[in-house]
Amino acid sequence: MGFGWVNCSLALALVVATFVVTRTSALQYLKGKLSQNERPSSALQASFSVRGQERAGMKPLITLKNAVKGRKYGQLLYKTGYVTYFNYQTNNPDWVAWELTSAEAYGRLDRSGFEFVADNALPRANRVAFYDYKGTRYDRGHMCPAGDMKWSAAAMRDCFYMSNVCPQTRELNHVSWERLESACRRWARKMGSIYIVCGPVYWKKVPEYIGVDHRVAVPDGFFKVVLCLQKGKEKGIAFYYDNTDVSQSMRKAVRSIDQIEKMTRLDFFSELPDGIENRLESMRNLDDFEKEPDRYHRRDASVNARGRRY
Repeated sequence: MGFGWVNCSLALALVVATFVVTRTSALQYLKGKLSQNERPSSALQASFSVRGQERAGMKPLITLKNAVKGRKYGQLLYKTGYVTYFNYQTNNPDWVAWELTSAEAYGRLDRSGFEFVADNALPRANRVAFYDYKGTRYDRGHMCPAGDMKWSAAAMRDCFYMSNVCPQTRELNHVSWERLESACRRWARKMGSIYIVCGPVYWKKVPEYIGVDHRVAVPDGFFKVVLCLQKGKEKGIAFYYDNTDVSQSMRKAVRSIDQIEKMTRLDFFSELPDGIENRLESMRNLDDFEKEPDRYHRRDASVNARGRRY
């Protein structure tokens, strides 16, 4: 009798764990730096995806609910330094998420020598190649930027996968979006670490497509949400940019995270306590980030963020 009860309990726990993994496994590794050889087991994913995990001696991690639609529509990809969900219909990432620490923001690795490559982790039909952008007016726009991955050769290599790329106008890629990327590195240096999620936005029912061997949807715009969890100075902010050749200022691009959630139908940072989540996601004051004093000193640039020398 007791043995049967134990078996039933284990079976129920397995069902619950499986449900948690399939429904809320989006960003449970946001606070870690994953390599292709460090994919978490299903059991570990489940333990990192539930509330109350502090009792098990683990810090609560940040997840992004309702962001994984299943293998039929796309694929969750774990890369060195970031995690992304690639959409099979658009052949673009739906979102890309990573943590950027102060030490990583001071990385000095040169991006020269790294080239855009197809992601062999995807089905052959969805392996967008660098030449799919040739002859178009669009740049291969990094979502997780090379400038944030200068702390590791593996991270730099992984950010050049085409699964981390969307079509961006040249002005947006090289000026307005790059200005925001540089600001994020500045904020990470000041605050110790920040959490970033970004991705495309589509307004048209039928988007423009480019591509030679693969159909790649052209986004109408891009979002980026930024969160700082520095104790006592927690803050959040978000941005939206149109995918145009018109220069756009950071201040005009500012949104609240709540606004981006309505725009994208994604639920960011759902594992934070509700009171903190609601407060941070309603904030939209750029000065909270820009006027933050620099409290972190530059580390030895020859040591990467994991304490290993190059």
